[in-house]
Amino acid sequence: MDRRILVLALASFATGTEAYVYAGHLADLAADLNASVATAGQIATAFAITYALTAPLVAGAVARFGRRTVMVTGLLLIGALNLLAAAAPSLGALMAIRVACGLAAGLVGPISTLAAAELAAPGERGRAMAVVLSGLTLAFVLGIPVGSVVGDIAGWRGTFVYAGAVALVAAIAIRVVLPAMPGGQRAGLAAFRAALAPAVSASLALTLLGFAATFTTIAYLGPIVTAISGLTGSGIGAVQAMIGVGSIAGIVVGARAADRPGATRVLAFSFGVSSLSLSAYSALMLAPAATGVIATGLLAAATAFGAAALFARAPVIQVRLVASAPEEARPVVLALNGSMVFLGQGLGAAVGGLVIAGPGLPWVGLAAAGLALLGVGLVVRLSRLAPARTDPAVPAK
Repeated sequence: MDRRILVLALASFATGTEAYVYAGHLADLAADLNASVATAGQIATAFAITYALTAPLVAGAVARFGRRTVMVTGLLLIGALNLLAAAAPSLGALMAIRVACGLAAGLVGPISTLAAAELAAPGERGRAMAVVLSGLTLAFVLGIPVGSVVGDIAGWRGTFVYAGAVALVAAIAIRVVLPAMPGGQRAGLAAFRAALAPAVSASLALTLLGFAATFTTIAYLGPIVTAISGLTGSGIGAVQAMIGVGSIAGIVVGARAADRPGATRVLAFSFGVSSLSLSAYSALMLAPAATGVIATGLLAAATAFGAAALFARAPVIQVRLVASAPEEARPVVLALNGSMVFLGQGLGAAVGGLVIAGPGLPWVGLAAAGLALLGVGLVVRLSRLAPARTDPAVPAK
């Protein structure tokens, strides 16, 4: 694989880090800006919704411009906006800056994934796009935790300075290492219509269902961990770390599967693993056959396997999207896939909240498992569609 693709992981690392870098110091942020924690937490919602709704439009608008230029511009904007966030005088100003960050992220995420596919050899698209995805995983394993440490030293404003610096370093690295890459055709309404094609829309729905199923439980992992194991604080953090471990393993598996025959079977199997892993949360809360160390071990295993299944699907779905969509529609389709990630997170959190308000916390795992089983059915439907066309990858520039 072209080693220049490795630098593209910095783009997703930077955007993933800046998305939630302040989370560990949200209470301090809220206190300084005279807001409640619940209200201050809406800066995350502002970013996520803005990205989900605008990324396809932004990616379509810049499709004809050089890939490197678009990514560097987006990262420079993100860097500058985070430095502005560090000096935000009010929550309203910070909210506006986070909305702008959501817009700028649309210049980076979809285009970096597409650039990896264009630089890769025809049989290595899955691995190339998985490299970009790995940057997002490292953001949760390394980038955001380091930001929390920075916040311990420099306060919540320091976390935004750190995120801005990471984005600026990524912009410089991509400008120096990546070759100039011409853009494609202008993405018009036809690019958005391409998303309605059965093979494309079904793949997008798989992303939506996968993240919705996982976040039905992950959004409430703290209370779930405490209910099963009695752990709090750093103990919950240790279980959360298994998400990073599992996601890295999943990306490795998915990267290998995406470029090989039989990838659809991997999708079905991964949704099956998700269903079993997610149902384990309910099993451990409703019928606790294990206690203490054993319960904690099973909980950690369920968390790791669930994350692995989720991220094993990502490269496979991305390869299918690139192969199924016309060239001019690919930036839009990949941006829509990113939108499905954020919408799935929100949908999962909403479903989990409804379950907790109704039957109660112990049932969230079964609700999540049900969504994952819907994914299995959708994969079966996808397998009956005409195989995605496979045109050669654009030669490396």
